[in-house]
Amino acid sequence: MKKFNSIQNIRDEIDEIDLKIIDLISQRKDLVDEVVKLKKRDQIVDQQRIDFILNKLNVEAKKRGLPKKLVEKIWNIMIKTFIEYEKKIYDSVHKK
Repeated sequence: MKKFNSIQNIRDEIDEIDLKIIDLISQRKDLVDEVVKLKKRDQIVDQQRIDFILNKLNVEAKKRGLPKKLVEKIWNIMIKTFIEYEKKIYDSVHKK
C-alpha cells in the first residue's frame, strides 16, 4: 500500500477511486441498457441472478478481506436502483 503524508493525500486518492467507480457504474448502466432490450417485463427482477451475484461477490469480498455486510449493502442498493431504472426505461425501449 502507498504511504501517505497527509489526510489530503488520502482524500485525493479516494477522489480518484471515486471517479473510477463512476466510470464503472456508467459502463454497467450501458450494459443494462442493452440487456433490457432482450428482456421481457417479467424478467426485469431475476431473483436467481441476484442471489448468484451476491453469493459470488461475498466470496470475492472474503478473499479481499472486505466486510460482507459492506459489499451486500452496496450491491443491494445498486441492484435495486438498476431494477428501478430498467422498469423506467422498459416501455420506451420496447416501443412497438
